[in-house]
This record gives sequence, C-alpha cells and structure tokens, in this order.
Amino acid sequence: MPKPILPNLDMTNMEDLNQVLYCPPLLTSQQANWNNIFLAHYQHPGSETCEHTMQQLTLEIMDINSWTHHERRMGGNHLSYRLGGSEICICPAYTSHWTWWEETISFTILTFKSLFWETIVGQILDRKQLEFIPKWQIFDPLIQNVVNALKADLEAGCPAGSLYGESFGTALAVHLIKNFSVSKHYFPVYSEGLPKYKLKQVINYIEANLSEDIKLADLANIAGISCYYFCRLFKQSLHMTPHQFVIYRRVELAKQLLKQLDLSIADVALMCGFAHQSHLSRHFRRLVGLSPKEFRNY
Repeated sequence: MPKPILPNLDMTNMEDLNQVLYCPPLLTSQQANWNNIFLAHYQHPGSETCEHTMQQLTLEIMDINSWTHHERRMGGNHLSYRLGGSEICICPAYTSHWTWWEETISFTILTFKSLFWETIVGQILDRKQLEFIPKWQIFDPLIQNVVNALKADLEAGCPAGSLYGESFGTALAVHLIKNFSVSKHYFPVYSEGLPKYKLKQVINYIEANLSEDIKLADLANIAGISCYYFCRLFKQSLHMTPHQFVIYRRVELAKQLLKQLDLSIADVALMCGFAHQSHLSRHFRRLVGLSPKEFRNY
C-alpha cells in the first residue's frame, strides 16, 4: 500500500519537519528569533521521506563534501543521480516532493516564513504572488555563502542578534526572485542613500536600543521603506550594513562602560546587547585591537 501524502507541511515548524526527516538537526534557527527565514542543518543517515507538499518555497543545500546516490520526485519530475558537492535544490510551495538517498549526508534546509515572503513581494514588486518552478543541480556561490554565514552566526550564538540573520534572509529572497522566479522583475536602483532626517531617526533608535535585540523590520519601518531597500540605502549612507553598524556602536558603548571599574566585563557585555562576554571580546578585539580587559588596563 502506498504511503499517504502529507499535505502542506510548515517547514518552519520542527514538528512538521520531523515528519519528513526523522533524525534531529544539528543546528536550527529556532532560538535565533529571525522573523523572515528558518534554517535547519542536518547530518542524516540514508533515508526515504514520505510524499509531501510544503507551505513555503524551500531550499535544500548540500554541504560541499557530502555525496550520495539519490532519487527524487518533485512536481512531476523523477530524478536519479549522484547528489552532493554544494548542489542546491529549489522546491516551490505546494509542490509534491519525495526523496530517497543512500549514504549519510550533511545538508541544510532553508525556508522563508510565509508572511515575510508576502510582505517582500508586496513591498518590492507591488504584486501578491510569484511563480517558481522546481529546480535542481543548482550551483550558486551566493546562496552557499549566505547559508554558511547564517550557520556560522548560529554556531556563534547570534552575537549581532536578529539583525544579522534577517538582513541575509532579505538579500537571499531578492536573489531568488531575480534569478529563479519564472518572470523577470525590475528592481529600482537608488544611489543617494537614506534622507538625512530618516537616517538620523534610525541612528537615534539604534543608540537608544543597543541593549535590545534590534529587528530589521523595526528599522525599515522607521525609514518608511521595505527591508530590502532599507539595507541597500543604509549601506549607501554609512558604507556599512545595519548589523555592522550596530556591532560598531555596541563596541563604542562598551569602551565607555569599561571605564567604570565597578562594572564587570560580563555586565558590560549584557548592557551593550551582546549575548555574553565572549561575544563582546571577539568583536572588541576585531575592532579595537585589544581585549576588553587589556583596554581597561591600558
């Protein structure tokens, strides 16, 4: 008797993911509080998934040194070949999908939260829907680099907070729209950065909330534009990304607080928005050239 098809799984929900992949992931963004994307990294023995559809467009990204023979059914296509070596597979939302693979492999599942996808399409393209078709044997260095950066951020404990992952998620969504959607889309180009009064409002908000988990959507709302254009215009204005600027300002605040000898370095780290002392130390040494302790004793 054929296995039943599991319809419309939410790939940002671990309970639904576990119905497809029985082995728990090594790493997920579940605790990262990213508003726009979800990531799960696996090292999974050979297995067979049930037939299923997914609510969201989902990427499967193989690690560079993982290889296995596999078979796959996706949207009416039947594939059988040796999978691996950084290959990327794109499965559009509500596309039937089944796969079997032979050997243990390492790969990442990355998907976009539905509300974010609807928002970015509405804000940037002024439409409600995008069309993607199933694609496989994609070798895209930008996608690989983004996924590797996101995994490294999760492994480090997300020292920049939500802003880092959300910025990369927005950039990746736009890259997929430009390069893999069925229709070509026009993205307006702006070259003058944010208006000065909007930039000042954004900077004031950042300065007032350095100890908090600053969200990309909050900064974009202050500027009155989409997250995508906010990231572009902010970088044009200050020649650094929003998350780079937040880290820079947190380190500058730490330099001031370290002069107060009654504060421990761990307290300073928390007051500046770092998850713990090691996060502060890593970024402090990178930007200042000294550890917080060395700076305090200098």
